[in-house]
Amino acid sequence: MHVIRHSAAIIVASICVAGSAAAQQMTGEEIRSFLSGKTAYVQTGTASATGTIGEGAIYYGADGTGLYRTPTGAIWHGTWTVKDNKYCSEYKEGPKRPCGPFEKQGDTVVFIDGETGKVRIKITKTVPGNAENLK
Repeated sequence: MHVIRHSAAIIVASICVAGSAAAQQMTGEEIRSFLSGKTAYVQTGTASATGTIGEGAIYYGADGTGLYRTPTGAIWHGTWTVKDNKYCSEYKEGPKRPCGPFEKQGDTVVFIDGETGKVRIKITKTVPGNAENLK
């Protein structure tokens, strides 16, 4: 019985270490390069600024402007920047939210809420320019 408990503890510890090693925080330069001048297609969770689960699109202008089509279809207007390897945004139509890190989790990139540590958005793909012609 002792051997089984010890083996189970080793397996759980291995999974925890592997899980944390799999997520890699992006640098400020990586975040800028990944977003600037592109449209990101996103899946939102309950930790998102809208609090709505669904799909949206965000255009990250190279000049720091941001246009966000929320899962409800509303368009938000704002700005984005990167400070100390954390992404920050502020939208006129949305609540003020803390800056947070972007993480690579395998082939996926996620934005982590700086307060709760929960995933706010998962980016499913990016394309050059304002692909959705958001205004």
